[in-house]
Amino acid sequence: MSFNNKLNLGAIIKGIQDNKILEVFDKYYHDEIVMHEKGDSTNRVGKAANRKAEESFVNNATIHEAKLLKLLVDGNNTAYEMFMDFTYGEHRIKKNQWAVQQWSNDLVIKKEFY
Repeated sequence: MSFNNKLNLGAIIKGIQDNKILEVFDKYYHDEIVMHEKGDSTNRVGKAANRKAEESFVNNATIHEAKLLKLLVDGNNTAYEMFMDFTYGEHRIKKNQWAVQQWSNDLVIKKEFY
């Protein structure tokens, strides 16, 4: 199971780097996905609500760089650290961010950002 998770996570990361966030979201995220930003899952339960949040980011952000720093895979749990350089609205943002995923049937069912 973890081999597919590693391959699928690699595809998600490449999708972020290639500015294909919605395409990888549609393909690799579970219908019951719950996403957390700093422990808050408000309006981020289920695929439809999370896709709206992803669309909002895609429509308002220009990614300049998305560099993978670390990648961890342990069965149905994966995590990666990425350096992100993007403009959101009028603001240029540069930050390192961890994303931690839990997988079910080769799809991300829970994702937390730190």
